[in-house]
Amino acid sequence: MMVPKLSPALISESTETLVSLHVPTCERVAAVLARHVIPIDQEDTKLPELSRTEIGNFYLFLVAICHQTSPKGLPPLAGKVNGRSLRGWDYLSARLEGDSATDHSLLAPKEWGHMTGERLACLFRDSEAGDRLTEPGARALLIRNLGEVMERNAWKAAEDIYEKSGHRIAQGSANLLELLSRFRAYDDPVCKKSYFFLGVMRNAGLWSYVDNENLGAPVDYHEVRGHLRIGTVTVHDAGLREKLFRGEPVNAEEDIAIRRAVLEAILLLSRLTGLKNPSQLHYLFWNVFRSCCTRESPHCFRCPSRCTLPERYVPLAIHEDGVRRCPFSSVCQSAGREPKLLEHVFKTDYY
Repeated sequence: MMVPKLSPALISESTETLVSLHVPTCERVAAVLARHVIPIDQEDTKLPELSRTEIGNFYLFLVAICHQTSPKGLPPLAGKVNGRSLRGWDYLSARLEGDSATDHSLLAPKEWGHMTGERLACLFRDSEAGDRLTEPGARALLIRNLGEVMERNAWKAAEDIYEKSGHRIAQGSANLLELLSRFRAYDDPVCKKSYFFLGVMRNAGLWSYVDNENLGAPVDYHEVRGHLRIGTVTVHDAGLREKLFRGEPVNAEEDIAIRRAVLEAILLLSRLTGLKNPSQLHYLFWNVFRSCCTRESPHCFRCPSRCTLPERYVPLAIHEDGVRRCPFSSVCQSAGREPKLLEHVFKTDYY
């Protein structure tokens, strides 16, 4: 599995001493996973009103703006769509699906270059919850850049990028990671949004890749929090650990070190389980951590009725005693202990 080369400006030889894999814990987590059938990675949105080309543009747009939907100290992005109460990515996706089904110009790159913060805020404004999308102006800038880069390269749709890459994620020149990094929204050295977008396109049944083994996991703040707590990664630097406990901002090098270690943990778990599909594990971890291992109210030993774990993952949470609780409570170093580590604080639009 190829891990993208990180920018020399953001990483030094000392970075590996900040955070690293903890192999024994990874082995214990792999043993837990081996007792279950891991659900396939899939998106719940089917987008029946959109064409193949429009679906590619839908996800290129949506992933570009999808970051920090649960900002610390602020209410999470949430609202109702067709009578359903949704939050985060689910709300973003459902709202954009409904709006683009009636206004297909939303998915036209030539229109992206004119996106404003007010228009973006309006797209995701809920009649009851109001404006919950943070920093709409900054997010609109990412969308304008999408349109500008598409026009500069004479790309009409995400499909053009796919064809130019030769369907290669990381092999050779002009591969998908390289081409996507031309967009400001996708130039993260740990490739969070790029992996997310490529995984969504594969899981939607639209794209397949020559080098599928290079589809890494799109590490976000939920996964950082969960892996820090379980202990699959170890923070060696005392100053950095203190920042994590106190919720203090980290610097760029520390951000890269943490996310890279979590990515490596998922890659190792993918190999240890024999799954050989980091994206599939990403979906599992992301759903468990945002449902059971929340920032403020994690439930280690019993899932409350309000637990939002999707049904396909519930069998992993049913333990031998019949109690439903976090699938990783038996191997988690933080289960039942306080205080718990938090995801790091770093101002970015990469995740």
